Amino acid sequence: MNKAEMGQPPQLTFGDVRRRTGGEIAGVTVSVALEGLSAHREVYLYSSADLREFFSGLATDWRGWSGIRTYESIEGELLLEARHTGSHVELSFTLQDPSFHDEWCVRGKVTLDAGEELSRASEDIQALFTARQ
Repeated sequence: MNKAEMGQPPQLTFGDVRRRTGGEIAGVTVSVALEGLSAHREVYLYSSADLREFFSGLATDWRGWSGIRTYESIEGELLLEARHTGSHVELSFTLQDPSFHDEWCVRGKVTLDAGEELSRASEDIQALFTARQ
């Protein structure tokens, strides 16, 4: 697995995992596609565990939760907010340059079916970060 895609435009894609010399995850490229706009940014990860646990938790609780669940990358380049709406999960994203967030920031939202589509997204994230490239 070399990428994990979620949604159809709007779309959120994780790919191009970079590893340190010892094989540890160093980062991932996150791409977004909105109507008339596409952007990508390298997102640095201290570990991929937090991101994998975020998606795993969403899939485990596919029947619903209250409030908003959030994920933020270590340097703030990627912010995710998940809200369960009953039969769907709205996954809002912010991709930005944390040093210039007032100048370079893309926001959007993908809507995933709370069952199969959410499970597939979680499985793809798990596979992306566990595959040796």
